[in-house]
Amino acid sequence: MKKEYIFIIIALVSWMFSCNPNLTEDSISPDDNNSSNNNQTTNNQTNSNTTAKGNCNLIAYKDTLFFLENLKDDLKINPLVKRDGEYGAYPEGLEINESHGEINITKSESGLRYNVFFIPKNSKDTCFTHLTISGVDYMSKIYVLDKNEKVAAPIYNNNPNFAIPGVNTRTTEFDDDDDDDNGNGFLDEPLPGQQVIAQGLDISKIDGKIVLDNSLRKGLLGASPKNGSTKKLKLYYRLDDKSGKALNKIELEFHFFEKESDVPKSLKDKIFENQNSFYNPNFGLKYARIFRIFRKPRPPQIVIVGRNY
Repeated sequence: MKKEYIFIIIALVSWMFSCNPNLTEDSISPDDNNSSNNNQTTNNQTNSNTTAKGNCNLIAYKDTLFFLENLKDDLKINPLVKRDGEYGAYPEGLEINESHGEINITKSESGLRYNVFFIPKNSKDTCFTHLTISGVDYMSKIYVLDKNEKVAAPIYNNNPNFAIPGVNTRTTEFDDDDDDDNGNGFLDEPLPGQQVIAQGLDISKIDGKIVLDNSLRKGLLGASPKNGSTKKLKLYYRLDDKSGKALNKIELEFHFFEKESDVPKSLKDKIFENQNSFYNPNFGLKYARIFRIFRKPRPPQIVIVGRNY
């Protein structure tokens, strides 16, 4: 890490704590352990998910876990109490109105856990809550084929410990095509020709696991990938959870390099930042979540190294 970057981080922390007396460790690293692995039940929390000191317990939504829905119009939520001030969220990806805090769930990046902040009008206090938009993500990582790192698996609701719902019953579908899955017409289906399997990606339609060496064999990055080859794909999927199999999507970015030393530092830095955007209750740095304000952990960077295929 460059010295200049360290100085920026120190300055940012000092500024935030000097201007926001109610900013505490609990408010920036709240606990998500009340989510269930099996049924992903939601928890109505209006008091425990915000800063509890002073006058800063001013921001709450009706829940902390939201699902996409099969709706004609966008799904939007508002704070339980309307208050004037400035709203925002990090990491980037949450479609939130900065003036009144309305969140457009449909247009936000799903599969991520967000910290939402609110600065009341004429105040320097910063209030925090958190929410997750249900969906899957993939870990940004360098996969070295010679080390048998050949599978990229989806992560549900920003927690690697959660199982993908609908896998055992085969009612979840990855790489959805343009068929009418739910009998409500074709307006909520991907356009023809969008399927990633046809573009060389070896992905299980049942559990979303991507076999990287097979993907190279099938021409994901060309018949004979060149050092530094890259490709972006948009994966459409439906989960058998409380979303009711609403159409979801995520963009993925693949890279190929002959050797790990060939991976440029800029890409390694991006991978590091993306990895740190995942919720980790054991993250060692006391105020780590502050540093994620300016990060956008999408698309996942999947880097394949070696020709062991």
